[in-house]
Formats: sequence, C-alpha cells, structure tokens
Amino acid sequence: MNYPINQWIELESFEIYRDWKTPRGFLCGTYASSVLLAYWQDQLDENCLPNGIREKNSPQNEELVHALQPLLQPIDFPTVPLQISLGLNRFFRRYRISYRARGTVAGSWQRVTKRILAGEPVMIGLLQLLGSSYKNHWVVVHGFMENSAGQRFYKIHDNWGKSEAVIPAEWGNGTISLVSQIK
Repeated sequence: MNYPINQWIELESFEIYRDWKTPRGFLCGTYASSVLLAYWQDQLDENCLPNGIREKNSPQNEELVHALQPLLQPIDFPTVPLQISLGLNRFFRRYRISYRARGTVAGSWQRVTKRILAGEPVMIGLLQLLGSSYKNHWVVVHGFMENSAGQRFYKIHDNWGKSEAVIPAEWGNGTISLVSQIK
C-alpha cells in the first residue's frame, strides 16, 4: 500500500467526541463503537444510524450508547473483536440499517491503513501483552504515520478524554470496520 512516509494521514477532527468517555468498568467496546458510528453519521453517511437515536453533529451520545450496550456488552465484561462485530451487526439488523461490521482478530496495520486511506475510521483493540499503556482497551483510529525508521503510529480517540492521542501501532490487535451493504 502506498502512502507518504514521515507524514500523518488523518481524517477530520474527532474533537467533537472528546468528552465521550467510558464512565466505568469495561464498557470501552460500547463507547468506541458509539464514536465510530457517530463519525460515520457526521462525516460519511447520516443513514448509518436510525432516526431518533442521535442527531447528526450532536455532541450527545447517551441514546446511542443506551441502544448499543445491550447488544455489544449486556454484561460489563471485557470484549473481543468477534463480540463487538456480532453486536454491531445485531444493531444494524434490529434497526434495518444496510451496514455490516467487519472484525479481524489479529494485527491491525493493514486494515487501518486501507480504511483510513479510504476516508474511514477503524476501531482497534489494544493489548497490554503488546505493551499498551492503556492495558486491554478499545479505541478509534483516525490517523496513521510511518517514519523513515519504519516505526508506525496511530492517532486515536481513546475514550478517556483524548481525541488525538498518539500510540505505537504495535499495540493494536484486532479491528472493527464498517461496510455499507448498499450497492
């Protein structure tokens, strides 16, 4: 995949979602999903969410989180990519939205670069085992960079109050991306 070296490739600002923070426990999968869906609604396709759950460009996320949590994390336990993608697909089916969540269980760089270059954010799982200072956590990637030394980085919304945190890409393992089913 071709992209410039030593230069950030990024999407529109995620600043509007800065205050979308995981309030407690292990709900980062639900909160990262709400950020991913809100960005899609605000920047890519306002029809990716049903009417009445969230207004386009609204700073509010309560109704969206309330709709997602029973499907993604009915019990406040940690999640893996399969749970999140299946939960998002249940959400899309319940509301008859022509989207599908696609999950991968290993790695992240190829999926992230492909989707960001296409203008789409990606959720990734961070693993403490890979060195993540966030421990095991879900975040939304909205930028990437590879430097001339071969080091790779992501710019993320971290669900803890930072909308442009920079992390090593090697922390990522597992992705969630959205795919429109409208041909």
